[in-house]
Amino acid sequence: MPRRRIYNPLTELLAAALLVVLVLVVNRWEFSFAVLVLVVLPAVLLSGRIRQISLAILLVAGPLLLSSLLLHGLFYPEGRVILLDFGVARVTQEGLSFAAVMGLRMGVFTGVLLTVAMTLDIPDLLATMTHRRWNRKLVFILGSAVGILPHVALRARQITRAQQARGLVVGREPISRFRALLTVTTPLVIGLLVDASERNHMLQARGFSSSVPRTSYLPDTDTPRQRWARRGMAVAVGAFSVLWLGAGVLP
Repeated sequence: MPRRRIYNPLTELLAAALLVVLVLVVNRWEFSFAVLVLVVLPAVLLSGRIRQISLAILLVAGPLLLSSLLLHGLFYPEGRVILLDFGVARVTQEGLSFAAVMGLRMGVFTGVLLTVAMTLDIPDLLATMTHRRWNRKLVFILGSAVGILPHVALRARQITRAQQARGLVVGREPISRFRALLTVTTPLVIGLLVDASERNHMLQARGFSSSVPRTSYLPDTDTPRQRWARRGMAVAVGAFSVLWLGAGVLP
């Protein structure tokens, strides 16, 4: 069941971006862990799309965590406490600690951004930006970037069901799974490219490049209180970042 919307999509996007900035500025694993437990986990549980968001986080963050573990865990030049020595590569305590910290930070980034991207009300977001008289090309780019993940997930499910109806059987062997993945990925990528080309022609035919102000048929759900709150959050995070970095708190 989708969660009940409380804040405007612009407020949610800005809050997610500022949270990522704070994690980068503070640069401490304790803070990253607190954000993961106190912000990301409750947001996923309350999103109403636990399975989809968890799977997306796993698919995006999993390879990043694995590469960080292999790169820093085996080839960390500052490592002194050697746990395993393979000659060319060495597993060091410092390398594993650094890989864990980096993996935690990447997990927070992907968790925050994917949760927001997969729960945003895209029409409401585009309507708000149109009412604010944002540049139409920027509005289209932001709307497409934010809405691409749900669109790709829906298209992938449709293609998978169609292929299964045609006799696609996914076995347990790695080769069988790889073939099944190709049968879904190939039409998915081709379909996305065709959609992009057709969308470009439709936008041009409807005068997308004209300079006339656009009109949104959806009401503006943004409020003056939220606009002031967004300004306050941006100023507060900016001031905190300057003070934190200027005070030399970085490890």
